[in-house]
Amino acid sequence: MSSITAPAHSVVIPLYNEEDNVRELVDRLVPVLDKTEEPFEIVFVDDGSRDQTAAMVRAAHASDPRVKLVRFSRNYGQEAAVQAGILHATGRWIVQMDGDLQNPPEELHKLLAKRDEGFEIVYGVRTKRRDPLHRVLASRMMVWFMRSVLDVELPEDVTTFRVIDGKTARLIAGLPEKKKFFSALAVWTGARATSVSVEHAARSRGVTKYNLGKLVNHTFDLMVGFSTKPLRIIGVGGAFIAFVGLGFGLFRIVQKLLGADITMGYTSLFSAIVILGGLQLIALSVIGEYIARIFIQTQDRPLYNVAETIGFGDELRNGYYEQASAHQEAP
Repeated sequence: MSSITAPAHSVVIPLYNEEDNVRELVDRLVPVLDKTEEPFEIVFVDDGSRDQTAAMVRAAHASDPRVKLVRFSRNYGQEAAVQAGILHATGRWIVQMDGDLQNPPEELHKLLAKRDEGFEIVYGVRTKRRDPLHRVLASRMMVWFMRSVLDVELPEDVTTFRVIDGKTARLIAGLPEKKKFFSALAVWTGARATSVSVEHAARSRGVTKYNLGKLVNHTFDLMVGFSTKPLRIIGVGGAFIAFVGLGFGLFRIVQKLLGADITMGYTSLFSAIVILGGLQLIALSVIGEYIARIFIQTQDRPLYNVAETIGFGDELRNGYYEQASAHQEAP
């Protein structure tokens, strides 16, 4: 690629069982990028799809070499796919979007226009969200949690449809931590960011890959992976319960000394044991999650394994090589 002009825009699109959307996505995205009159590349990352997603991308590459493919050996998750796409991309600007066509490619010009005002990150914010109710509620709960507990400011209804300065994106992708939450880390970089309203389309083909369980796990990963505040909350909660228990005990002693007829029952004792036992198990679970992440981090395994690349040259690089290179090259 040394003889080819470096692209101005690299569009990174993670895919998982999206065979029905690849062709239309390329057909709609390429004309939009052509209108910028700047070189570009489209980097699809096949996250271990079980259908013909990879074959559809290969066919698109055959007709347009600007379409490229990174195929994982198995499913590693969206965050790993986005990271792999960024580390393979060579553009000055990274455009991230989903492969389900809920981010209309025709809306990209709004993000690029806002970027040209001098911003390093531009988020797309949905004007009218067309997702199932459980996804909307889970997303809003996550944004509320980031704002109120983790002090991470994100716009309401922010999407993964965004434009990021290439250096900033590669900095985040090259961070050594195993559990990344890209939106929170983007705020952590201190990059100048803004948002712009974009349309949001309903999924017309395929099924969503985010069920309620995955959304809850994602929120929990954010909670324990980006802040130690949950541990402080446990400590404060434990101190409060201990204070209440001590006050109640002293109150009962004073009542007894004053001659009050106090009837002791098993119900209050059983309730206290169950409540305190439950709180202790919750506290141990949260502490265990932090310890588990220490364990995963010390294993130092690569986040993904690349089985195939198309459009990047003849070399086949695995996840460890990419990750190590990112550590060395990230600013």
